[in-house]
Amino acid sequence: MLDAVRRARQTRRADARPDAGDTVRSGEAGMSLIELVVAMTLLAVVMVGLSSSIGVAYRVVALGRQRQVAEATANKRLEELRDVDYAQMAMNEFPVRSVDPTNPDAFVSEDGASYDVTGDGDFEPLIVDATTPGPVLHVESPVVIGTTKVDVYQFVTWVDAPDVPGTQNLKRISVVVKYRDVSVPGTARVLRESVLFTAGTVSVPRAASTTSTTTTTTVPPTTTTVPANGCGSFSVSNGSGALVGYTATRTVTLTLAMGPCAEPVWVSFSNDGGATYGAETPWDAVNPTLGWTVNAGDGTKSIIGRARNAAGTTWSIGSQSVILDATSPTTPGTLTRTVSCSGANRTVNLAWGASTDTNLVGYRVYRSTDGVSWSIVSSTTGLSASDTSAKSLTSLRFAIAAYDKAGNESTTSNTITLAKNQCS
Repeated sequence: MLDAVRRARQTRRADARPDAGDTVRSGEAGMSLIELVVAMTLLAVVMVGLSSSIGVAYRVVALGRQRQVAEATANKRLEELRDVDYAQMAMNEFPVRSVDPTNPDAFVSEDGASYDVTGDGDFEPLIVDATTPGPVLHVESPVVIGTTKVDVYQFVTWVDAPDVPGTQNLKRISVVVKYRDVSVPGTARVLRESVLFTAGTVSVPRAASTTSTTTTTTVPPTTTTVPANGCGSFSVSNGSGALVGYTATRTVTLTLAMGPCAEPVWVSFSNDGGATYGAETPWDAVNPTLGWTVNAGDGTKSIIGRARNAAGTTWSIGSQSVILDATSPTTPGTLTRTVSCSGANRTVNLAWGASTDTNLVGYRVYRSTDGVSWSIVSSTTGLSASDTSAKSLTSLRFAIAAYDKAGNESTTSNTITLAKNQCS
């Protein structure tokens, strides 16, 4: 009996123990839970990093847009100031030096009479007309463009060109645009552009615009200016057979010489005094020529050129004129001749009536010995010519054509024909 009880107790104990398979399944359930926690942690880290990256990208894009607004604002101001008469180019008030290093006026001298154009101590005398306020406003703040606000500061200074006699040779216009740096809260950036003007109102642009970040101290932007009159020009090539300054066709060839201008540079041209310009063409130093079509109708045609650099600054590259003459001279009057022979030679004296043309140059004498091919044997500004050749020529023919400065040629006159050995 006791043995039976003992066996029953042992059986119950054995049934209560988990078998090997149950132990493995319990362990597998625990590992799945840990993996889930780790995955969720990693996902959270990735989401935080992604959020941070999106924020940085947004600030970079926003900063780029603000700089574009600043550049466009500076370029617009400089374009507007090109229309100001050189003698009247002056500021409307004297600026006051600012103790705020983020203010462009921090580069004004203590006495307010000069301005540091580079931020490196290169002070130039300010030009101010306070009696009859000059057309250049010193400060415009705020200037709102879309959703962006900027502050615009303008300075006019005298420039002493080392290769020009005197001390006040050129005027410099400096436009400084201050805008917020959204990538670093509480800071500002400054973009500065400057242009030189001569007494002939010929402007020379900056090579590039620069920016600087300003916090508690200001890192001044630098300004590079291309030497005066050294930033491009062009010429007009005359057509085939035309004298310099004349063309018989509306399409002319422009040859560009951009000098030390920084590449890339785009050029465009105008036929209406600068009111409208054609499409921009990139300047290619290897192939500096391009075709241009002037307005229809005979007369003087003026072509104005301008250039633009990658920073968006535009400037004049001068103007050229060409006289379009697409009208040919009238046909010369009736051709007549007298003939005389001496030995084996025959001399033919030719005479004809005048042709009419505004730009008439003269006449060309054509000769043929076979009635098929013709060649020019002489040119003259008069109404007569002579030719000596062998009287044994089987056939001899002459005709006259008038030509003008643009290279236009009239239709030929009547033809004179002489037979072999004809001497009268």
